[in-house]
Amino acid sequence: MTIGIVIPARLDSERLPGKVLKDFLGIPMIEHVWRRAQLTNPLLETVIATDSSEIKKTVEKFGANCILTSKNHKNGLSRVGEIVDELKWDYYLVLQADEILIEPKSLNLLAKTALRNSKFQFFNLITKIEKMEEIDDVNIVKCLTRKDNSIITMARKSNSIAPQIEQMKYINKICGVYSCSSHLLKELVDSTAQIIESLESIEQMRVIEIGYNILGVPIGINYPSVNTLSDAEAVLKILNIDSEQQKIMKLYK
Repeated sequence: MTIGIVIPARLDSERLPGKVLKDFLGIPMIEHVWRRAQLTNPLLETVIATDSSEIKKTVEKFGANCILTSKNHKNGLSRVGEIVDELKWDYYLVLQADEILIEPKSLNLLAKTALRNSKFQFFNLITKIEKMEEIDDVNIVKCLTRKDNSIITMARKSNSIAPQIEQMKYINKICGVYSCSSHLLKELVDSTAQIIESLESIEQMRVIEIGYNILGVPIGINYPSVNTLSDAEAVLKILNIDSEQQKIMKLYK
């Protein structure tokens, strides 16, 4: 069984245009993400998939393997689907280009879980909600899970009537890092957009809506991804003061 990492990247982000090339401590965000993928053990082949010649030019300068894709993609899942026949892996680990604080050990865990669990074909990293204000933050995708960590549903805003302090006990955060089998990925790409997926703007919901289960893979630290300018400011602060993040950056080659 083979598995590799694809980092889908585009420039025209609605909430923070050009964010993948935004500078963090002298390094563009997408390079941070790519270098973390290079620290996986064993080393997983990593490809950046983009429709932007500017992104392609930038990433090739730091040695990344980049494939230029069509501009007609609404999400990362669709973009990865375009290159399945070219890469021919059994599983695709999709790492969103705004997951700048991802830890290599989390990528390793996701890859191992996907290869060792034949019951599921789709796996998504999840973390606990740490702050009550995250419950209603539409920039954070949340999920409800069963006892085995399989995901019941996802949403951007809670519809629970329970006090937020209680909701924190059973609502998890969906990370922008998931793994999908080649077989399911092709089926997802060939299927039409689903209603919840489209209205909530959550690409993983298509998996659930067409009848498949997603296994949540818990990791310990709830690091933010970069969706807005305030997220970028929070991430920069973490990079400057977090000892674990600094250890990772020291391993960059």
